[in-house]
Amino acid sequence: MHSRVIYINTLLAFIIILYVFSLFPVFSTGDGGGLVVASHLLGIAHPPGYPFYIELSKLFSLLPVANIGIRIGLLTVVFSALSLYLTYLIITELTNKSIYGLIGVSFLAVSYSFYYNSVVIKFYTLNLFVILLLTYLGIKVIKSNNLDRRIVYLSAFLLGLGSSIHHTLLIMSLPLFVLGLFYWRQFIRLIPLSFLFFIIGFSVNLHLYIRSIKDSFSAAHKADTIERFTAMILRKFYGDSSSVDATKNAVSNIDSYIYTLKNLFYLFSVNFSYVFVLLVFIGFYLIYRSNKKLFLFLFTSFFFYSIILGKITLSSKVLDLATVYVSGNQYFLPALAFFTIIYCYAMYVFFELLKEKGFYFVYNVILLILVFFPFTFLFSRFVETNHFNNWVPYYHAKDLLSYSPVSSLVSTYGDNHTFELWYLKIVGRYRDDVCHITSHYYNSIQWRVEGCKPKEIYKPLIPEFFAGDSIKVMDEKRFISTVALAPQHPLYNFVEVKPFLYTFFYVNKNDNTPSEWYNKINLEKAKFLSTDVCLSHNVDDPFTFEMCNFFSNAYLVLASSVVPTLKLNELNVDASISYGRFLAPFKLKIYESPQNQSFIEIYKALRAYNDPKQSYLLPEE
Repeated sequence: MHSRVIYINTLLAFIIILYVFSLFPVFSTGDGGGLVVASHLLGIAHPPGYPFYIELSKLFSLLPVANIGIRIGLLTVVFSALSLYLTYLIITELTNKSIYGLIGVSFLAVSYSFYYNSVVIKFYTLNLFVILLLTYLGIKVIKSNNLDRRIVYLSAFLLGLGSSIHHTLLIMSLPLFVLGLFYWRQFIRLIPLSFLFFIIGFSVNLHLYIRSIKDSFSAAHKADTIERFTAMILRKFYGDSSSVDATKNAVSNIDSYIYTLKNLFYLFSVNFSYVFVLLVFIGFYLIYRSNKKLFLFLFTSFFFYSIILGKITLSSKVLDLATVYVSGNQYFLPALAFFTIIYCYAMYVFFELLKEKGFYFVYNVILLILVFFPFTFLFSRFVETNHFNNWVPYYHAKDLLSYSPVSSLVSTYGDNHTFELWYLKIVGRYRDDVCHITSHYYNSIQWRVEGCKPKEIYKPLIPEFFAGDSIKVMDEKRFISTVALAPQHPLYNFVEVKPFLYTFFYVNKNDNTPSEWYNKINLEKAKFLSTDVCLSHNVDDPFTFEMCNFFSNAYLVLASSVVPTLKLNELNVDASISYGRFLAPFKLKIYESPQNQSFIEIYKALRAYNDPKQSYLLPEE
């Protein structure tokens, strides 16, 4: 027993060091900046708000190390390690051999999606930890053949608590319910008090209501009424993608199951290999032969976290970049963990059979090799998922704020641009003269003004905006946006956009400022661009690629701002920008010459280095 503890602790210590050195220097892309701000202010993140994660992150933000982003990133690392430890305990519980637990930990730890989610600011490793803890408790019940009321009450509490971490955690209630049916007489008697423990855990969600009425930071909506509180929990903010609607739509449509199975097969094989998929089928069969209760519990868990969740989120005919990274790469960590547990059980039966047949040398040597073999992929993981040199989200935001005019209004749309600016302005307190507004829907101008608080600072600087009139701000060239305008945008018929590096000036339709003025200011402000970070980040992250492609647009704008005396070639460039289902035109006329050739070369280099088609998880065409 003592040697088991040494082995697993040594392995986990090595993995933790690896993950810590793979963290970003300031904050990660995607939701990272927004989650740090919500934690820093003990506010409310994007729906469903993630209150328990936010509260834990606040505690981690008080650690006396590094910067606040890395402190909160350490929470991800800690719960990644704890999830690996639970994986080890579950496999060891099933096999009575710690070596198979070590093998499972090694393979899972260096799998692409697990590694990726262990080194960014996200709640998925915390979510996985609670799911695996519930699984471990369920296996304990089956092994003891006794429905211990303490385990039932603890499980109910964890399910309630899980509702404040991520909505997918509640899927675990289904296999636990199946487990309860095995002991239905005891289970029925325990239901009333179990419900009370669930409510106690669920009460963490009151954070959403309390912080709403206190008017603290909120990334999307307040939850200051029963209706808004319910909408926040059910993620109604996302419309057809809300928890309830997405589930109903998936269940009602049975035609896409074949695509779900195909996409899941791809996801498992790209994280492990095709061989492991076969081992999982064998593993389930062997568990069925060994213990039918255990089989039903584990199969139900795996089925709901793979097939059913896949039907809801991963059933598209073609796996595009957004689907495979936003859904496949994040939501399916529990499926990958269950996958690992089952194939390790198949390994256990096979190698124990070899041992029984007298193949001791093969048994001992191959098992030891399997513990260390996954770490041969470490170099690849460092190349693909190591964020230690990824300064892109920090400088993308800082450069934008740096070249914005004094007392200007900056508008954003989308997570990447919005969350990074919130971090710089609210946590970093950079450019307090710039009022940052954002809209959650592209075809809406219902602005969120979290980046303009406290209003006492910004009202004297931009009184026209707070009075509901932005015309003067536009006339003075102080309205900047990361958003180009498509015909569906409310401002399309009233506002003209003028490229300003990788943002845009919003000006009135009747603006008669000569083009030379815009050309001059673009060339003057180019000194603020830190594009070298987009040629050295060494990370396979589509959100980083997206930011760097915006960076690259700045060099198209600079090339078009140069009006050379010798015009070698005229280029009409179409760099139209997609905002979900809306396409905003962005066309430039560039006269090639020695004076702007360097800008064009930098643009090409940025595009080549940050081509999204290089993304590891994106299927080959």
